[in-house]
Amino acid sequence: AMGPFYCPADHGIYLDTDFYRQMDTELGATGQFARDYVIAHEYGHHVQSLLGTSAKVQAQQERNPDAANPLSVRLELQADCYAGVWAARNRDRLEKGDMESGLNAAHQIGDDTLMKSAGRTPVEAAFTHGSSAQRMEWLRRGMESGDPAKCDTFGAVKG
Repeated sequence: AMGPFYCPADHGIYLDTDFYRQMDTELGATGQFARDYVIAHEYGHHVQSLLGTSAKVQAQQERNPDAANPLSVRLELQADCYAGVWAARNRDRLEKGDMESGLNAAHQIGDDTLMKSAGRTPVEAAFTHGSSAQRMEWLRRGMESGDPAKCDTFGAVKG
């Protein structure tokens, strides 16, 4: 019921395999690469932990609780970008249609799409991971560049 997540305390990635069934049957995010993208996103959080980005964001959130959600979204979008970097660097292992499958998954698990499918009006202030467009944009940026330096969601004006 929780879905995949990264635990900074033990540096573990925990995968709720029911989430993959939900992606396939309820969200329309099908294909092996859609699942790989989700795992790569969680590894992106591990990279953020190793680089100290997560700790810096947490400190900023504590200093400015009003900025907590937007900072959380930027952290999530950066993890999407890192997932794209992983895909770019493993392009030789991908099959035809994998990139599209990943982008579709990013769209289907965007906060606005999830809110709409739950019968709710999307409210940006309640986003935790970013809109479908934002998630696709940052995943694509990582896939096209293959460069983690292009994943600065905190310095970006929009996205």
